Amino acid sequence: MVMICALCAWGGIYPFGPESFLTEDLKYQYIDFFTWYREVLTGEANIFYSFAQGLGSNTWGLYSYYLASPFNLIILLFDEDSLTLAVFIIVALKLASMNVTATWFLKRRFGLTDTWSIILALCYTWSTWSVTNLRNPLWLDALIILPLAAWACWRLIRRGSFIPLAVLIAIDVIYCWYMAYITLVFLCLFVLFELAVYLFDGNEVDRRWVLGRAWRFTGAVFLGLGLAAWTFAPTILAMLGGTGSKGISPFVTYPTSLIRGFLPCAWNLNRVPQFYTGIIPLALALAALGSRRIPRKTRALLFCFAGLLAAASVFGHLEFIWCGMRVPNGFYSRTAFLLGFLEIWAAGLYLSRRTSPDPRAQSGAHYEPTRRRHAATRRLSQPWINLAIGALALVDLTLNAHACMKQLYVGYPQDTHEAYIAESSKQITRLKEIDPSPFWRLDKTYNRMGAAFNEGISLGFCQLSTYSSANSPHAVALLNSVGYSSEGEFSSVYAAPNLFMDSILGVRYAATWGTPAGYVPMDVEPSQNGATFSRNPYALSLGLPSAASAGELAAPLAGGNPFERMNDLARRLTGEDVQLFTELEANVNRSDSDHLAWEVSVPAGAIGYAYVLKGPDAGSYQPVQLTIDQQVIAQEGWRFGNNVRELNTPVENESSIHRVAIDPAEGAEGVPACTDCIFYALDMDVFDTLVTALRGAQFEPSSFEDGWVAGTYRTDQPATLLLSMPYDRGWTIVIDGQPTELLPALDEGMSAIQVDEGEHRIEMSYRSPGLTVGCTISALSLFALIACAMRAISAKRS
Repeated sequence: MVMICALCAWGGIYPFGPESFLTEDLKYQYIDFFTWYREVLTGEANIFYSFAQGLGSNTWGLYSYYLASPFNLIILLFDEDSLTLAVFIIVALKLASMNVTATWFLKRRFGLTDTWSIILALCYTWSTWSVTNLRNPLWLDALIILPLAAWACWRLIRRGSFIPLAVLIAIDVIYCWYMAYITLVFLCLFVLFELAVYLFDGNEVDRRWVLGRAWRFTGAVFLGLGLAAWTFAPTILAMLGGTGSKGISPFVTYPTSLIRGFLPCAWNLNRVPQFYTGIIPLALALAALGSRRIPRKTRALLFCFAGLLAAASVFGHLEFIWCGMRVPNGFYSRTAFLLGFLEIWAAGLYLSRRTSPDPRAQSGAHYEPTRRRHAATRRLSQPWINLAIGALALVDLTLNAHACMKQLYVGYPQDTHEAYIAESSKQITRLKEIDPSPFWRLDKTYNRMGAAFNEGISLGFCQLSTYSSANSPHAVALLNSVGYSSEGEFSSVYAAPNLFMDSILGVRYAATWGTPAGYVPMDVEPSQNGATFSRNPYALSLGLPSAASAGELAAPLAGGNPFERMNDLARRLTGEDVQLFTELEANVNRSDSDHLAWEVSVPAGAIGYAYVLKGPDAGSYQPVQLTIDQQVIAQEGWRFGNNVRELNTPVENESSIHRVAIDPAEGAEGVPACTDCIFYALDMDVFDTLVTALRGAQFEPSSFEDGWVAGTYRTDQPATLLLSMPYDRGWTIVIDGQPTELLPALDEGMSAIQVDEGEHRIEMSYRSPGLTVGCTISALSLFALIACAMRAISAKRS
C-alpha cells in the first residue's frame, strides 16, 4: 500500500495529484458500475435487472463479473462523490493481499526465509501485468487466490487433500468467473506439472496412486464449481446468446514487442505482453533452468511449460482458448500473469535447492522446512546481501511501474470527472422534475471521456447506449442493425439521433449539439461543452400494438441496411406496405481511393439520412472521415461510430441540397476498399400518421422500475403488444392474475405479449434464471464438502 501511494504521488495521480485514478475501463465502465452496486447494497437498485442500458438487461452477469469481490463492500463507507477514492483503496488492499498470499505460498511451498519470500512476493505483486491492470481491479482477485490454489495443488499431490483446492476454486468463481476460468485452465496444467516434478525428484508411486490423485483433483474442480453454482448458474444463463468470436488472428503480437515484454520499463500499448516481474526473479528463473541441483527433466518441463504460457500471448488461437473461447476486446495478453507466477515459482525452486543442505529437499520427497534448513539459508543470505537485493528489487519495480503508469494515467483530471458528474446529475434531476412519468428514455451523443457509455445505470435514467461485457446481446444486435453502432459489435452507442427508432424505443429526450430534426428545444441548462437537451414529441411508450402475429414478430428484421429494416418494422406494426424511408439518388462528384463525394437532394417535408457502408474487410478499426455539408465526423465506421446520420436539420418546406464526402481518417493511408454511402429520406407525413395510430393504442405503464413493470391496458380487440425490452426468460408476466407467456420478438431483441380485448391489469416481475437451481446445487455441494471434511478428520484421528 505504501508503494502504490508513492507511485501515485510521483506520477501526480489522485488522491495525490490532479490526474484521476480512473483510467481506461475504470472511467469507461467500472466507476458507473460501482455507483450502481452501491445503490444495490443500500436497497435503491435491483441486483437482478436494470432498464438503464441497451433497452434492459439481466444484471446478474454484471454483478458476478465486475462487482462480486468482497473488497467492493468498502464502497458502503463512501458517498457517491468519493467513489474514486474508494476504488483506489480497494485496489491498494488487493495489492497488499496479493503480497501476503504470495509470501505465504513461497514460505510453505519452498521453505524460503521471510526476506526472500517478501522480495519475490513483491515482484509478483508489482509485475508489469499487475501495474497495467490496476485499471481492471476485478481481475486482481485472481492473483490473490492463485498462490493459494497453487499451494493446494501441491498439497493434494503430497497429502491427497482436495478440500482446500475445492474451496479456493469456489471462491475464485464467486469473485470473478472469467478470471476463474483462466486460472482453472492453468491449474489443470499446473497440477500435472507439480506431479511431474514430484516424480522427477525420485519419488516412486504406482498407477493407483496417480489415478487417486487425478480423481481427487477432478472432484475438487466439480465440488468447487458446485459450491459456486448459486452465482455461476445464473451467470451462465445471463451471458448466453452472444454471437461468438470472429476473425481470430494467427499472431497477436510482434517479435520486437514480444522481446520488450521481458524487459524493464519497456512496456507500451502496442501489444507488448506484460511478462516482466523484475530483474531478480528473472535471473533466478534462468539460473533454475541451468542448475544441476534441479533434475534435468524438471528443467526441461519448466522450459516447455513457460513456452506454452508465453505462446498464449503470441498465437491467436491459443489466446482464444485461454480467454474463454472468445477473442478479447482490448487488454492484450490477459494471461501473462500466469507466466509471471511460474517465473516466481522457478525462482523459489532454485533458491530452495540452492540453499538447502537437506538431501530430501533435492530428492523431492515429502518433508517440512526445518530449523537446519533455515539456518543454511540464513548463512547464505547475510543481512547486507538481503538489504542490497531488497533495495535493487524495490528500485527496479518502482521504475518499471512508473514507466507503465505514466502511459495510462494521463489526460483525465479528477476535477473534470467530478465536474461532469455534478453537471449531469443536476440535468437529470431537472428532467425528472419536468417529466415525472414512469417511462421515458434519454440518451446523449457525448460522454464524459472517450467511451463512458453507462451513465444511465449510475445516474438513474434509461438509455440505449451500453458498454459492457454483460449486456443483452440480442438487444445490442437489434440496436446496431438499425444504425446505432457497427453491426457485430458487443456494445452499442447512441452517437446520433434516429427519429423513427428513437420514437419506437421511447427516447423522449436527447442531448446533443443543436436540435435534431423532429425534436424541439428544452429549457434545461446546457452542458459546458455546448450540448443542449431536446424533446422528441413523437416518442412512444413501452408497449406498441402490432398487426403482425407473434410468429411474424419473432423473426429478425429483414433488409440489407438499417433503412430497409426500419421499413420492415413499420410494416409489421401497421400490417401495411409502409414506405417510411425511400432511397435518394445521389450525384457522385468524385470517387477514388482517397476521396468520395456526393451531392444529395432531400425532398420537402422529409429528413434525409446518410449511412456509411463499410467494405467486407474493413472491420471496426478502420474508420473514415465523414463530412456532411460543413460538419466533420472524424471517425465514422469505427466500432461505435457507424450510425445513421442526419443530412438536414430542421425539416424544410422545400427541397434542400447537401454535400457529403468520405476521406481517409487521420493517420490512415486511404479509404478502405468497397466503402460506400447510401442515402434515404424519412417521409414526415407517413411517419406522423404511423405514430398517431400507434399512440392511440399503446401500453403506458403506471410503474416502470428495474425488474418490475405494471399498468392497465385497454384494447377493443385481441392485440399483440410489442415491448421495447429484450426477451428474457427471467420475466414472469401476469395479466389479471393469470400467468401469461412472454414471447420473443425481433430475434429476441424485443419481446411481446398477447392481450385479449377489454381492460386488463398487466404486471411483470423479474428474477435471474438459474438462481434457484444454482442455490440447490450449492447447498448439496456444501453438504458434500462437510461430509468429506468430517471423513478426513475422522481418518486423521484414527
